[in-house]
This record gives sequence, C-alpha cells and structure tokens, in this order.
Amino acid sequence: MTPPPPASTSSGGRRRPAMSRGDRQEIALLDSVERLLAAKPLTEITIAEIAAGAGLSRASVYFYFDGKDAVVEAAIARSVLRVVDTLADRTAIRGETAMASVEHILGFSFDLWRRNAPLLRAANHLLGHRPSMRAAWEAYFERCARLIAAAVERDRARGALPDTGDDPYRTAIALSWMAERNVYLLFTREHTRQEEDELLATLMLLIRRGIGAGAAADGRDGAERSGT
Repeated sequence: MTPPPPASTSSGGRRRPAMSRGDRQEIALLDSVERLLAAKPLTEITIAEIAAGAGLSRASVYFYFDGKDAVVEAAIARSVLRVVDTLADRTAIRGETAMASVEHILGFSFDLWRRNAPLLRAANHLLGHRPSMRAAWEAYFERCARLIAAAVERDRARGALPDTGDDPYRTAIALSWMAERNVYLLFTREHTRQEEDELLATLMLLIRRGIGAGAAADGRDGAERSGT
C-alpha cells in the first residue's frame, strides 16, 4: 500500500495535511469560473468552458457541483462571504468604535468590488433564482449589521453615543442594505475613482447620522453657525 504524502510544513513549523487531489481540482474549477467571469457575463459561460479552464472533463464538474450556478456560488463564498470573519475578529478584539467598524466594513466592501466586480455581478444575478445564494448574501449583510450594532452598544455603554432607545441592529441592517444597493449601482456602470470616493464619503455621513454619531457634531456645527 502506498503511504500517504507527507504533510506540508508552514514557516512556523506547524504541520498541515497536504491538499488532496479532489481539493486541487475543485480549486481549479473555481479559478476557472473567475477567469471566465472577468471576460464575459455568466449567461454566456458554459460548463464545458469551466471544465476546460480547469483542465478537467465536463463530468468532473458535475462530480463536485450540481451545475454552473453552484460553481459560481462556491467561488463567491471563497472570495467574498467568508472574509467577514476577519472583520468580526478585528472589531471584537480591538473593541472598535461604531464609526471605526463602519469605516472598515465599507472600505472592505469597496475594495472587494474593485477586485471582484465580475464575481459580485454574477452573485447579484443569482440572487433572484438561487435560494442558497440569497441566503448566503443576506447572512453576510446581517453579520456586518451585527458587528456595527455591537459596536454601537459598546459606544452607548461608555457614553460615546447617545442612547436613543432604538434597536441598533434594526438601524444597522437598514443602513447596510442602503449601502449595498448604492455600491452595486456604482460598480455595475462605468465610473471614476472620484465617484467612488464621493459615494464612500456620503455613505459614511448617512451612517454616522443614522447611528447617532453625527448628532453631537451637527449640534456643535449649528451652534457655531448661529454664533452661540
């Protein structure tokens, strides 16, 4: 019997299991569909093209996935959805303020669209007819909203934000979907980097006011303008 391949070793000396042949083939399929999406829309891509780009047969695609949409969904999960864990760790460990959390989440979203626009456009195409994709998409924004809500609650507890009595999660989820639609509309048309910067600034302002972080600043500005 042939012994298993040796485990790989990281730079820190920790041993990790070697990647299996199946894992490598699955990754090749995800890489293939991402390359194809960069060249043409999802509706024009075929299973045969995905397989060829991975150096595999059409039958191999169906061994791992139930069809083209499932390959795309897996690619989205790999590149987009699971990355929110990094944001969660960062905001929780550092105990960030609400606006710092918002800044990181929005910055992450804009950067994600810059790097993965074809994949994210495909994700939006799947939302209407693939329930699992819709559930994952909604779960991502719900997770972001919970990160913001937790930061709002921390700020309220330490007196950095006024306690308005509203549910911070309900406010955060509404603001998150507002941002999602605006970012989507911008990145699915031709635009300039200046437009990106302007949208980011506008969203930051609206969210700041939405969570109450702008109330004190707005009051000070008003007092200064009135000369009091």
